[in-house]
Amino acid sequence: MKKVSQLTLAEANLMLDAAQRIAEERGVAETICISDAGGWPIAVRRLDGGKPTSIEIAINKAFTAACHRRPTHTYTNAQPNQEAFGIMNMHGGRFTIFVGGWPIEVDGEVVGGVGVSGGHTDDDIACCQAAINALCESLGTTADFSKWDNWTAPPVTK
Repeated sequence: MKKVSQLTLAEANLMLDAAQRIAEERGVAETICISDAGGWPIAVRRLDGGKPTSIEIAINKAFTAACHRRPTHTYTNAQPNQEAFGIMNMHGGRFTIFVGGWPIEVDGEVVGGVGVSGGHTDDDIACCQAAINALCESLGTTADFSKWDNWTAPPVTK
């Protein structure tokens, strides 16, 4: 039997607080979702002025990042004529292939996802990373975002 780590509501709120601080510093009305490893929301926060449509988008970004264990912006192979084209139609259209979803990793295990919607690319990523950094800091670890800096889809083998 495998033991798994699970995020608590307190940890989700800690992450929401950190993401909200960054959003407010940037003047962006973000919506932020922290999900468990199965992509189910633990907590969602829509900042004042946040778009109603951003709620579902943030939830779906967290779902995608948690369940597929990689940031949503890495789906460059989901464009037309690429091997993963159409993946965004999976799971009732919940699968998200644009910026703003990040897996939450603790000791090499994905324990959840963070999804942020409402800002531009840099805003959404900064909020995702702030949330993850806050969790890692509380656990006495350090987040490693560098593995996604130049990530590309694996080559298609025949």
